[in-house]
Amino acid sequence: PAPCTYSISATSTSVGNSGGSAVVNVTAASNCSWVATSNTSWISVNGGGSGNGTVSISIAPNADTTSRTGTVTIAGQTY
Repeated sequence: PAPCTYSISATSTSVGNSGGSAVVNVTAASNCSWVATSNTSWISVNGGGSGNGTVSISIAPNADTTSRTGTVTIAGQTY
């Protein structure tokens, strides 16, 4: 079989201090599995599987006035 390649529909999002959510579409061949993981406790992810799919991302509110940056890894791609 051909090597697996993956693409995601967006590479970033920005939300205010009240938090928010995003949905990322993953494009992959049906036999290619993938996972989604967060690098920080204030970003939750739900998604993973094989082939095309979606990942739901939830960003917790930020009580601090300073901005913060976090990443999610989806099918080897950084979001």
